[in-house]
Amino acid sequence: MYEKPIGHPGENPFEALVDVLTAVTRYDLLLGIIPLAFAVALVTATMLGLSVVQTLLIAGVVGAFAVVDACYLNPPVDQGSA
Repeated sequence: MYEKPIGHPGENPFEALVDVLTAVTRYDLLLGIIPLAFAVALVTATMLGLSVVQTLLIAGVVGAFAVVDACYLNPPVDQGSA
């Protein structure tokens, strides 16, 4: 595994941000979707006056789909075995 050091002295902070964002993988995004779905569900329930239980159920389905997609539909593969 190769790790690129981020934030050398004198480096442009924008370039460091770009380096971090380009290092994000598909699995990082899938892990970010899960809490985002619950946060959106709570905000939606509050703003639109919907049932919290119903919106959290939808968020749970979205989170479950993200886990199933990451673990079973598109599992990580070892780069050394290819």
